[in-house]
Amino acid sequence: MFIFYLSSRSDLGDPRAILDVNILRSIVHYFEGADMEFLLYPLVIFYQYPDKVAHMILYALFGFLLYLTMKNSPYPSFSAHAMLFAIAIGVIYGISDEFHQSFVPGRSANIPDLVADGLGVTLAQTFIFIKGKLCIKRNCFPKSK
Repeated sequence: MFIFYLSSRSDLGDPRAILDVNILRSIVHYFEGADMEFLLYPLVIFYQYPDKVAHMILYALFGFLLYLTMKNSPYPSFSAHAMLFAIAIGVIYGISDEFHQSFVPGRSANIPDLVADGLGVTLAQTFIFIKGKLCIKRNCFPKSK
């Protein structure tokens, strides 16, 4: 619902406004002075493509929630293939969201936003998969007796 609400707004503003905070400027200047600019590359990507990064973050959160929903489903096929269903549902929702935006004044539907949506959902599933593999390797969930 939150994603639908945001896509129906025509006055969201520029997400880069988050970076216009004095403490963030201080951090940037510190890294520049310490020859560690490479740590700032994610901020550069955010600054150049703020709407795509916002799409990815929102859809990554959505993808995580979709995974939890599918994993806890009473239907064994949903539970067994939770990641695939989460990606499919997330991308289908992204398509419907872009279609919806084509009717909102001041907004438009575009493929790069849909790609960012799909990447966000897929990124969430990738993190879940890696975490699961690491937990199996480290025995994060010991079997109870």
